[in-house]
Amino acid sequence: MKREDFLKYIDHFNNKRYEELVKYFAPDVVIEYHDNAIYRGGYEVPPAKTLHGPKEFIENYKYLHEYVDEKLEIGVLMMNEKHIFVELWTEFYCYRDPPPGSYLQYKKGDLVIMTNWVLYDLENDKFKRIRIAHFRMHDPKLTKFFKDKIMEEKI
Repeated sequence: MKREDFLKYIDHFNNKRYEELVKYFAPDVVIEYHDNAIYRGGYEVPPAKTLHGPKEFIENYKYLHEYVDEKLEIGVLMMNEKHIFVELWTEFYCYRDPPPGSYLQYKKGDLVIMTNWVLYDLENDKFKRIRIAHFRMHDPKLTKFFKDKIMEEKI
């Protein structure tokens, strides 16, 4: 996989082109998250979330993106023929309250910014395994993508 290919992949993600996005996946891709998206600190850490295959990935993100706009920006990007490692600046902006009982803990107007590290294992130039590790939370005032949305809502 070339750098340009990976940049297209991120562009597909940012523009919610799920069918294009999963063309980068092996049919049996496994996506492993650092947590199950509901951990809020403390000593009891819930089990991590794992998705299996492109279909689960699409279902997961279609649901998330019904309530939250998410954008990725690449920081460090390292690639070889077997792996891709990327530092991703990730911004979540909640534009609609999730239904009661949802695993999503965001509320309308929430802005969450974090850095995640993602390691992709490649097989035949496709993502076979994706591991997402949370590194750091950031001040929402540092937002890059959602400043206009936030200002529109305040007016």
